[in-house]
Amino acid sequence: MYREATLKDSANIAALSAQVWLHNYALDGVNDAISAYVLSEFTAENIANKIKDNSYQYILCENASNLTGLVSLDYSATCPVTSKPSPELDRLYIQEPFTGKGLGRKLLDAAINTCKNAGHSKLWLTVFHKNERALAFYKRHNFKVIGETYFVLNNERHLNYVLSIDTF
Repeated sequence: MYREATLKDSANIAALSAQVWLHNYALDGVNDAISAYVLSEFTAENIANKIKDNSYQYILCENASNLTGLVSLDYSATCPVTSKPSPELDRLYIQEPFTGKGLGRKLLDAAINTCKNAGHSKLWLTVFHKNERALAFYKRHNFKVIGETYFVLNNERHLNYVLSIDTF
């Protein structure tokens, strides 16, 4: 089942987000910087504030009323490569036991359709350069690498590719 998030979903979104983020980015283990980032970024309060914000949207995927995946859209974003405002696919997270079952494609389709219905014709995102599975997924779905940006954590720069899809 796919649906838009409500405030009641905040804690579950925070927990799933922290779990998936750690799985994909704490490749060498957890250190102080990673812990501080995850515990400050993925809180129920932060998620609730985003849900309340009209420029941000979560679409959820559930299995028997349990959260298994999500996609989030930031309509107030500016692409770091083009410097033009356009929606950002901020996160597409699937809990690991549910990967490879088509959930990512369905959530991506929901995000694209939501943007299209809102009158947008472009969508962009960033992917950690070592996340080969995500890069392959987005390339299979017609996203193109248009440049690079960096995620900064504890004064360390981590290379991310900027991908975009035009005209849905």
